[in-house]
Amino acid sequence: MKSPFSRREWLRSGALLAAGFSGLSRWNPAQSYAARREQAFFKEFAALADDQPRIRARIAFNENPHGISPKAKEALIKAVETGHRYSWMESAQLKQLIATKEGVKPEQVMLCAGSSEILMGAALYFTGEGGKIATCRPTYDDLLELAQAFKAEIVSAPLTKEYSYDLNALKAKVTPDVKLVYICNPNNPTGTIIPPNELTAFCKEVSQKVPVFVDEAYIDFMKPEDRPVLPKLIAEGYNVLITRTFSKIHGFAGLRLGYAIGPEKMLKGLRDFTRGEFNLSVTTVMAGIASYQDTEWQSFVRAENTKGLDLLYKGLKEHGYEYTPTHANFVLFPIRMKGKKFEQEMFKNGIFTSTREFDAQPYCRVSIGTLDEMGMFMDVFKKIAG
Repeated sequence: MKSPFSRREWLRSGALLAAGFSGLSRWNPAQSYAARREQAFFKEFAALADDQPRIRARIAFNENPHGISPKAKEALIKAVETGHRYSWMESAQLKQLIATKEGVKPEQVMLCAGSSEILMGAALYFTGEGGKIATCRPTYDDLLELAQAFKAEIVSAPLTKEYSYDLNALKAKVTPDVKLVYICNPNNPTGTIIPPNELTAFCKEVSQKVPVFVDEAYIDFMKPEDRPVLPKLIAEGYNVLITRTFSKIHGFAGLRLGYAIGPEKMLKGLRDFTRGEFNLSVTTVMAGIASYQDTEWQSFVRAENTKGLDLLYKGLKEHGYEYTPTHANFVLFPIRMKGKKFEQEMFKNGIFTSTREFDAQPYCRVSIGTLDEMGMFMDVFKKIAG
């Protein structure tokens, strides 16, 4: 999902000088925090390549185990015939589809190669000259850690006891030197959500003081009728930015497609720090157009995800493990051994999953795979977890 800045080539020629960031104009992408972190990430997982045949369940990265929709696959194959063309016209078509569905103007939609590109661009756009970002933690850290690398300060409130964003505590963190409020909903790694009416009210109030960035990477795993409808706030003129990705329910983690919805002026500013539509292949965009309209496939993936969750919840309960109920395609739960040891023991048995640690307590964050994969996970878990 993540890749080095040098591969993204997301700084337009002269963009830093035009933006007036004298300190950043000397920035060396190869030595940047993000590049070092991502290179380490790829090195770590490249070392597993030889073990790929032994991996029976790859449930570490919140990928969609069911793949892309049949309609998207058909569109992808057909689009190969136009692979010699740039995707500008097709991108305009997808932007119009999104704008129509969300009730905004096409100029308020920006496509990109996954939502990570916008997270990275936003870190520079909002805090390239310093300042603070307010959030709750633990949450998804990409934007936050990159902003810190450029000397921004992160001010955070803890999550509630239910592991959800504490909006009142977050609001109290908004001071004049805060440049951005960051919210991940559903939250990663907890899978919790903010009630839609509470989030809408928060965005209306706080965005009048400071931009509110809402990362909705996992929003498609919620039923449409249960989701907050934040694009309407953008249409009404509120200073809110939303990002979404095709990497999850659409299964485009390897194809790379995402989008932002925000005020036109804000998106124009962000374009100085991203490549936007220019980074997208015509094959990916055509597949994206088909997948975006294939609501039947999205419903199928949601239903299968629910079945996997039910199997996992039942197994954890049977063994006396607590877990955080999720609205995404992963579950976070505390484990009774060190995280790395847990990962190693699972991997020895062909299960590729991941762990986290908060307040000295190790947790497993397991992605929801197929029913067979979740069955294999529980079988191994019973043997090693005690």
